[in-house]
Amino acid sequence: MNATTIHRQHWQTIQTYDWEAMRARYHPDYVYTDVTGTRHRETDTPVEVMRTLHAAFPDVVFSYDEFHPSADGGTSFVEVRCVGHHLGPLGPLPPTGRRVASFACHVIEARDGLIFRERDYFDMAAIDRQIAGELVVEI
Repeated sequence: MNATTIHRQHWQTIQTYDWEAMRARYHPDYVYTDVTGTRHRETDTPVEVMRTLHAAFPDVVFSYDEFHPSADGGTSFVEVRCVGHHLGPLGPLPPTGRRVASFACHVIEARDGLIFRERDYFDMAAIDRQIAGELVVEI
């Protein structure tokens, strides 16, 4: 199974809030790199990131146009659009009800039919500014 197929399945799992199925897609030697560049060698962190996102934005909708595979099929990346209303706490930020829209780049490397490496790239400052009412992003 190539990385793009695994990547598509992974996003379907995220959209259905199936955290155990999400965790089951990870390779035993899995590493997640978050937006700060910190590497996590366990599966709790990426699952918690998505749980937190879904709790803060329970109506979040993810959309994407194309998954892009590497030439050898072992890596896949996708630009994801995220839109939702800030209806739950996000760290220390209480719910504001504001609409938040953002873009993210999500990259996976596959090995043995599972996600071996995963990286997220998104602009948390722009999300914070939208929550504060200082910025409006239309997608």
